[in-house]
Amino acid sequence: MSKNQNISHDLFKEKKWFGEFFIPGRYEDRFCGEITYSPENGVTLSYLIPENDLLVETNILHGILSSGERCTLVGNFNTKFSELSFKNGVIERGDHRFLYLVIGDLLSKKDQFQTFNFSLTGLQGFFFPRYKDLIKYSEKPLLSIDTEDSRIEIGNNASFGFLSDILTHIYSRNKNALKELKECFETIQRKYADARFMFKKDIAYRIYVKLKNPYSIETICNYIFNIANLFSILIYSPVYPENICITKKINNGQISQLYIYPPMLLDRRTIDLILKERFHFDMPITNANIDLSLVIEKWLNSSTDYFIIVESIQRETGVYNLHTLHGELILYIAQLESISYSENVKETKYEYPVNKYGNEKIKKGIRTIFKKIGENDIGKGISNIRNEIAHVKKPKKILRKLTLENLFYLSRYLQMTIIGFILTNLGIKREIINEYQNKFAPDI
Repeated sequence: MSKNQNISHDLFKEKKWFGEFFIPGRYEDRFCGEITYSPENGVTLSYLIPENDLLVETNILHGILSSGERCTLVGNFNTKFSELSFKNGVIERGDHRFLYLVIGDLLSKKDQFQTFNFSLTGLQGFFFPRYKDLIKYSEKPLLSIDTEDSRIEIGNNASFGFLSDILTHIYSRNKNALKELKECFETIQRKYADARFMFKKDIAYRIYVKLKNPYSIETICNYIFNIANLFSILIYSPVYPENICITKKINNGQISQLYIYPPMLLDRRTIDLILKERFHFDMPITNANIDLSLVIEKWLNSSTDYFIIVESIQRETGVYNLHTLHGELILYIAQLESISYSENVKETKYEYPVNKYGNEKIKKGIRTIFKKIGENDIGKGISNIRNEIAHVKKPKKILRKLTLENLFYLSRYLQMTIIGFILTNLGIKREIINEYQNKFAPDI
């Protein structure tokens, strides 16, 4: 696998492409249009179609972009249900949102693939403690993982520039040293004429996957988002793919690279959190202190059990109100109950998970909140809050006494407890989980 992929297809930058589009096999009926992409709105095609060609219906739409690239739009496209406006016998503007945009080839619904690679936001700080400029490029993978249906490699992806004059990039006040360096470099260049020395312009970590069986684009994207969900829990931040590349073998044995634009439909406030720079030294969980191979393997076998917590992190906006906090509390309390039942605990179904998977900071924080309303029993306090939120006619004795800030803190403490349960099941040590909860649980 090539470790130097085109990283220009950034999923967090807005893009536009002009082109001609047509139903597969019907190029003679092509029409013009413009594709727009953004992480907030996904993929939209704005198009013009003559009135006598008004009814167009397909699940796959092919296109030739003005750049000369071929592309495929995936999603049910039916002009009958698009937003249309008419002018002088022509559809002035039709807009349709697609599920996926694939740049690089004209694909069919049946096409499947076995190799792909992608980068994730926040991965740099998770894997390496130093700044990018100090990271040495290596063709060897940092980590290799064999799962039930795939082989995963995590390694470097770098962009380079050709180095012809070494003094363009290196400077010293010692003129004699610079002169000698230049002469030595030119000597080496003459000796190894085919070396083609390059300098590193940028570097990032990238995940490479080879499947045992081919998957559809939709299944591959689900796989990628599933890995992103794992890292969102590990670093406690929204994590999304920032570039997706699928490799396809073509007739002459060469490899063609296809770039995927999936639907993320993110809130701008979430995007700001996603793109916030994070540093290795500030992460309680990093590649250095866990067995990532084991964690990924366990995650792939159980990730569907953690959907609620994943969504709470992946759709974080940093803005809260009474409605959202009530919803979070109901969901988290239900998760506490589920944890207890999974471990055959029924009598203390609310306090048991807090005592087992919450650390001292969490337990102290919850006790402090309930102490303000005269409740010393954690389990009873959680149960009463659940009942007051869930039952419309039940008197709001406790909720009236708790401020919005109290509810926010309680929600975070319960979330941290459930994350403690998840991290435990992923094989992460208790002392690391304790540091994680101390870092991200709020101070009260």
